[in-house]
Amino acid sequence: MLQSGIWQTNSSVISAGGAVLVVDPAYFPRELDAIAAAARAAGQVAAVAFTHGHWDHVMGHAALPDASVWLSSVLDRAIADDDPRAAQHLADARDFDGRWYVPRPHGHRWPTARRAVADGEALALGPLTVRALHLPGHSPDGLALRIGGALWCGDYLSPCEIPFVDDAAAYRATLARLRGELADAVEVIPGHGPRLTAAEARTICDEDLAYLDRLLAARDATAAAAIPLPRAADVPGMREHHAANCAKVGPPRP
Repeated sequence: MLQSGIWQTNSSVISAGGAVLVVDPAYFPRELDAIAAAARAAGQVAAVAFTHGHWDHVMGHAALPDASVWLSSVLDRAIADDDPRAAQHLADARDFDGRWYVPRPHGHRWPTARRAVADGEALALGPLTVRALHLPGHSPDGLALRIGGALWCGDYLSPCEIPFVDDAAAYRATLARLRGELADAVEVIPGHGPRLTAAEARTICDEDLAYLDRLLAARDATAAAAIPLPRAADVPGMREHHAANCAKVGPPRP
């Protein structure tokens, strides 16, 4: 696992039988060069995988131009249809790079060699089987990968941040599904932060389930705003994300 200087964003190089899968290569050019070098040293790069379409996870595919990109069928459809959300992810990357003078020699674009992955689909990586899970809630297009006892879960279960909610009910359902996956997992690689034991991930999952349950049960905006954050309360921006989560739940109930 390699970790970017932005938001502790994780990139993984997985090698089996000479075949290599790179998950979420991120983010700065020198980091992408190091990821590509590590991948090529490990074998033949068979694929890149996106856990979801947010800009900090998808810009690195150009560093491995010969690899097909695995992504959820939801994200693949959004790209093919030129969905405004998919276009916004590229615009967000372009804006960040422009503000911080980050060179992006290959531009800001989606991969053309894409492999849409269905929920529950099994994919081969050399002698290993990679099982895919669709995980909506943080975004509509979330994709987890399970290889044996290891679980790559994208932007869920991070010890660095609270849940960033796109759809609260879907997010809760995804956490419940992840709780089941953690029953026989050994380690978890979240999108941001350190690698976790299954026990550590279960603790975070339970905290986030309790947070989402309280958010969904709140009877008005004042009650929702008063819900304590499950962690990272001192991290700049987390309280603003909590306010955004409250708004996602919908209008106050009478």
